[in-house]
Amino acid sequence: MNKLEQTAFWKALRKLLRFGLILSAILVTLITFAAVITRELNVNFLGYEEILIICAFWLYMLGTAYGSYEDSHIKADVIVVMMPEGRMKSTLAMIRNALSLILGILFLAWAFQLFQWTIIMENKTPVWRIPMTVSQSSLLFGLTVASFYHAVYLYDEIKLYIGRYVTKKIPIEPSSDDIKEV
Repeated sequence: MNKLEQTAFWKALRKLLRFGLILSAILVTLITFAAVITRELNVNFLGYEEILIICAFWLYMLGTAYGSYEDSHIKADVIVVMMPEGRMKSTLAMIRNALSLILGILFLAWAFQLFQWTIIMENKTPVWRIPMTVSQSSLLFGLTVASFYHAVYLYDEIKLYIGRYVTKKIPIEPSSDDIKEV
């Protein structure tokens, strides 16, 4: 654990993500439930899809950011998981983290362009006239936070690699998989 992970900012960001995930999940569930009930009662619940989509966008992108925080997002690391501890495994882990960061920044740049475009075009939803920037900003927020976490974890991986294999100040410890019970 590095110093950044012990800061109030790190903890507050984690709490913000958790709160946002819970809130958006509750809203998606309640809106969907209300839509089912009003449809059964033949009550017009016009425009609920607009609010539902906004909540779903935020739920998805907050989940993306939180998955990056937990380092539990989908990744192509089958080979790395199966490899024994060592220099090659650490090198591949660094490459994987670097690619995650590069792709995250690329997607972030596209999200920023989309966000700018929605501001310029002043797009709004048809029924409630909610600016499209409300839902599009979730892409910008989620990818910014995810890229931040990827950068931190890449830094940690590089620091660990240097400590183990360059300066040799950090001992190479066997993983729990490598330790066999007698």
